[in-house]
Amino acid sequence: MKAKTTWLAESEKSRIADQAIELLAGTGMRFAGSKVLPLLAARGAEVDEATGIARLPRELVEWALAQCPRSFVMAGATAADDVVLGADEPFHFTPSGCVAKTLDFRTGVRRPSTLQDLRECTAVLDELPQLDLMWTQVSATDVPLERRELVEYFTMLTETSKHVTFVDCPNEVGAVIRICEVVSGDLDSFRERPRISTVVTAASPLQVEGPVLDVHIALAARGVPVEVYSMTIAGATSPVTLAGTVVQGLAEFLGVATALQVAAPGAKLVFCFGSGVLDMLRTTFSLGCVESALMGAMATEVGHYLGVPTLNPGLSTDSKHPGLQTGYEKALKVATVCGANPDIVSGWGLIDSHNTMYLPQSVVDNEIAAMVRRLHGEVEVSAATLAGESIAKAGPGGGYLGQKDTARRIRAGEHLQPSVSNRLSYDKWVEEGLTESDVANAAVERILAARAAKQPYLDDGQLDELAAICKMDADGVRRARRA
Repeated sequence: MKAKTTWLAESEKSRIADQAIELLAGTGMRFAGSKVLPLLAARGAEVDEATGIARLPRELVEWALAQCPRSFVMAGATAADDVVLGADEPFHFTPSGCVAKTLDFRTGVRRPSTLQDLRECTAVLDELPQLDLMWTQVSATDVPLERRELVEYFTMLTETSKHVTFVDCPNEVGAVIRICEVVSGDLDSFRERPRISTVVTAASPLQVEGPVLDVHIALAARGVPVEVYSMTIAGATSPVTLAGTVVQGLAEFLGVATALQVAAPGAKLVFCFGSGVLDMLRTTFSLGCVESALMGAMATEVGHYLGVPTLNPGLSTDSKHPGLQTGYEKALKVATVCGANPDIVSGWGLIDSHNTMYLPQSVVDNEIAAMVRRLHGEVEVSAATLAGESIAKAGPGGGYLGQKDTARRIRAGEHLQPSVSNRLSYDKWVEEGLTESDVANAAVERILAARAAKQPYLDDGQLDELAAICKMDADGVRRARRA
């Protein structure tokens, strides 16, 4: 038995895709300031040099889609850390990125995120078994802006063995290319198993900053996977209707994808759809609403219909603290989105519509991820699991605790064993005196204490080279690990 959920009929997927492609042909997309405009014109696009708007013919968009691989590896430090995206692969979890605020679990104060927050959250996320990929989850706002980018790269690559996504657009393309060589040995090896990916975000509606696009073109040409993100707001930067917002988000992906494929054919791309709605009563952005979940499921199915990997922020909540709203919004949204089987699910460890990082939330989200994997995983229905022999052996009024099959199947994972959820009797729970927040906080402290003895995920030569590129102190990292 396995859950099978369908949100869109085939005819609905086709209509959404056709409308998005028609938009690109008729209205077009703005690529002002990008070097890709002459390349698009040479391939038959109608380019207005004054506005930077390119109208993309259907055949060009369809050609670009055909260049997008459906399956590729997002490599970690070792093969055991690799994530494979593909039509027959399950969904994978990742955080979201570059959050400027942290809710400090030690003080309860919401404050600007720091480099120490980046170190700690990367270390904790690296240890959580349900998390598959790593994003730059918080921005080190205490590091001068001119140095921040390279400091963040160095910190992440020394703190995790998982695939790393640089979220903010890199300013130093040459440095990123050198980092690709250092972590993989050379660019050919990197292209085969890319250890790093990047995110390019559309500026809705229907535009992308040209210089930003050019950075990602340069990196895609070296084999860096690019996650193309549409973050429309239904009723504000996209139509108020759910279907219309999905159409626009898809059009933005297809427009950027066409530009990337024209300049770097075969580029590894992910369609990232992170749309929410404008709450018309409060004039605020909602990412934890049920409409965002529905649009995420729709976008996932249309992306797969077109043959591209997809990402959706299924672990989103608008809650400002780790309370009831956090739980029910994250659970409802992730269960809905994962029913469409996106390739990547983001939002891990964040609250406040992805504006605030709360470190113990990552421990809770690890449990939510385990639950949703169990919910959407296989349940064996066979002669053995129908358990006719066991039932007959127990007989009327009998029991199953003493049967060997009970212990064997529990050890094999028949029942998910939570680490945060509390299943004690009420009296025992009162005696223990711990809430789920207490348990999550303690788990964070244990992980951080244990990490102190762990060595960086790079050998000495790689560490020295990376430190030189990022202008960091490699010996300082070694001393900190030995302390």
